[in-house]
Amino acid sequence: MQYSQAVLDDIRAAVDIVDLVGRFVNLRKAGSHWKGLCPFHAEKTPSFTVNPQKGIFHCFGCGVGGDAFGFVMRQDRLSFPEAVRALAKSAGVALPDEHGAKSGDSGREELLRVMELAGRFYVDTLWKPAGERARAYLDQRGIDAGIARHFGLGYAPEGWDSLLTCMKAEKVPDEALIAAGLAVARENRPGAYDRFRGRLLFPIRDLQGRVVAFGGRGFGDEQPKYLNSPETPLYTKGNLLYAADLARPTIQSQNRALLVEGYVDCMMAHQHGFTGTVAALGTAFTPAQLALLRRYCDEVITFFDADAAGQKAAARAEELLEPTGRGMAWAVNRSGAFEGAGTLRVKVALLPAGHDPDTFLRTVGSEAFSERIAAARSILAYALDRALADPDGATGPRARTTAFARVALMLAKVADGDEAATLSREAAARLGVDPTQLWIEAQRLQTSLRTPPAQSQPTAPTSMPPVERDLVALLLYSSEARTELLDPLARSDEPSHASLRAIVDALRQRPDATPESLMTDLPTDEARSVLSSLLVEDRESIDARVSIGQFQRRLERSQRLRRAREVSQAIAETQAKTGVATPVHAELMTLHKESAVVYEITGGVAQSLEHGTSTSTRSSDE
Repeated sequence: MQYSQAVLDDIRAAVDIVDLVGRFVNLRKAGSHWKGLCPFHAEKTPSFTVNPQKGIFHCFGCGVGGDAFGFVMRQDRLSFPEAVRALAKSAGVALPDEHGAKSGDSGREELLRVMELAGRFYVDTLWKPAGERARAYLDQRGIDAGIARHFGLGYAPEGWDSLLTCMKAEKVPDEALIAAGLAVARENRPGAYDRFRGRLLFPIRDLQGRVVAFGGRGFGDEQPKYLNSPETPLYTKGNLLYAADLARPTIQSQNRALLVEGYVDCMMAHQHGFTGTVAALGTAFTPAQLALLRRYCDEVITFFDADAAGQKAAARAEELLEPTGRGMAWAVNRSGAFEGAGTLRVKVALLPAGHDPDTFLRTVGSEAFSERIAAARSILAYALDRALADPDGATGPRARTTAFARVALMLAKVADGDEAATLSREAAARLGVDPTQLWIEAQRLQTSLRTPPAQSQPTAPTSMPPVERDLVALLLYSSEARTELLDPLARSDEPSHASLRAIVDALRQRPDATPESLMTDLPTDEARSVLSSLLVEDRESIDARVSIGQFQRRLERSQRLRRAREVSQAIAETQAKTGVATPVHAELMTLHKESAVVYEITGGVAQSLEHGTSTSTRSSDE
């Protein structure tokens, strides 16, 4: 449905955009703005800014920008109506009654509703008599009831249609349950059956705390022991981290995340006070998960059994060292510092043989766990150990030469310059070589390994004429300019840039609107990005009255030039039709007058709004 501007303004005013964006980006205060790494493209230096006063965001790297609605649409891949409803619900703003189908829905909103209902059903079942077996399992594993409730654990009862029967009462069709991964279509006859039966369920939530999938743990000889949701429109394996929504505040405050493998490991860590812990959902730690953590912290600590730590850590480090679309640049800049700072550092904490975080915390305790964390070693140090060791156990000059080459190649893949420098000094000492030689070779290899940026990154808005950009900025910031210039612009070809023209058209429709409220009036993402780029600029030093006069002369000049061209063309057409070489006197006089006025107007040049100073070299009276 179409939402009124008043409703949209109410939602916009109720949403704290710093809090909203901060759920996905680790923001740091920078003057009156907040800055962080852009969630919409890969970058190492923060270029993403949030302006809480205006309720907008903008990335100077990829050009993307908008308001709270635009952010949610991009982040959660929602349509505009879905984004409005999501923000209205979180902000407690009542929306007008909606009847019939909700136009513009992508289907995600209905699937989220289904998952929420299913989550409630499973939670209720866990704490009823039917969930006695699951509760006994939790007691056996040492999981407190409070933690189980905090994580939203549930129980899927035995039977083929327990959830289906419950959902029928909520008017949820089988097709929606199948699409959400909660039911499986029967092969030989119509209908479906419950996917999860007789299992303890761990809800998997997105960063906004919404259930998008489940992991189911069997109690006996059921195979598989863990049954997870399939990939759905809500859930892609390897893109989320278990408990990331719960752990995010601690991760941001401590600038560190603890990464474990299993659900119970994660819950036990939270139960013992390590609330910045997340789990990799039974998959290998993926680049998407790495990028997710990198938004919130600079350091990740993972845990390995001491017996297999070296081999596992080295293998994991080699995965993390694979070249990516970001390229790998840690060249030293002129000030002597490393460029491209801000790389996520991964460390390994060793646990005694046979232990995982769950068993260690229950048997040894949280104090010893903290000591293991404090003693964590860089995961790249394990990769360095492997690079230095000869696979065949050989020694001598030839073995050192091949080890030198392996270490140089490894260092070339290390994204963080400071860490690369530390590792190179250690490697040079163990190889008995000059650290400078190793460093130079690593830089040479790095150049050959560097890959171009990924083509899927958002493209920046097309370039626009600076004068047109200044004109639209003046209209945004000055109500007087709107009164004086919007009418002449309606008869002009300016601005020629499509996004700037869209902003002007929106202002013409709502000349009293605040600049940021125009976001929802613009038809394209590019137009919204252009508007956000104009709103994050500081233009308070502009003399609006002087600028208005200069733009009025510019517009008058443009209109008279157009009329002069039209008259000139009419004269040429008349001559071509009649064959008469002498032009019509009336048209010639009009052309002369228009040209004379244009000559007078060109004596003044429009003020540069970027610098706030006039560049006029002649008076229009000359």
